[in-house]
Amino acid sequence: MRTAIFKQEWREAWSNKRLIWIPVALMLLASMQPITLYFLPDILASGGNFPDGTIIEIPIPTPEEVLISVSEQLRQIGLLIVLLSAMHTFSHERTNGTLAWLKSLQIPTSRIVISKWAHYALLTFGGILLAQTAAAYYTVILFDAFDSVDFLVSTALLVCHFIVQLSIFFFIAALLESGVVAVVLTLGLHFVMSLLIGWVDLDWMPWMLGPLSSEVLLTEVDLVWPLLTGILVVVLSLYVASKRLRFMSHST
Repeated sequence: MRTAIFKQEWREAWSNKRLIWIPVALMLLASMQPITLYFLPDILASGGNFPDGTIIEIPIPTPEEVLISVSEQLRQIGLLIVLLSAMHTFSHERTNGTLAWLKSLQIPTSRIVISKWAHYALLTFGGILLAQTAAAYYTVILFDAFDSVDFLVSTALLVCHFIVQLSIFFFIAALLESGVVAVVLTLGLHFVMSLLIGWVDLDWMPWMLGPLSSEVLLTEVDLVWPLLTGILVVVLSLYVASKRLRFMSHST
């Protein structure tokens, strides 16, 4: 009974193919970056309408630079994919009465929130792991080898970044009626904080986890405070979401 909601989320993810299309979408996104960078000179030469004899010389990126570009793509488009997949987590269940029914069964709100969050966190973890593996494969094949330890640390930080953003989304989605608005606000906050971090020295904030996943491939970085504040944001987001979850929609 304690894991019934968690298991139901996985059954639903399989029935609507979310269990398949999210990892596949992330893998394609990550794989296309090293392939595109490798064939970029040929792409420019074939579509650039340059005069005959034109020689296009583009510096060959290092494996670390390729992986950094993959990380940036996942942090932007990949995050959008994950949040859109979770968009109707609470809003749809409010409308069809599922949340009200769960409340009538005296199921703790914390169990509802954490079960759904854990499902998306594990799904995202698996998707990012597959995406990074695909990116690493094509990077080695098309470019060169890289430091595996730095790559693993980068992947772990990328997963932490996604989990923090998912937690913030669950916090907002629990308070608001519209899942679309929750996605927009989560992405908006992510964009604003990314700009703010670029202007002000806020290396201790959890929004640094994303940029650090790139920086760690090139140099040593301090991970302690971003990880600690990231854990704090996750815990507080889930706690408030559990306490303030709206069970009914005004339209019902």
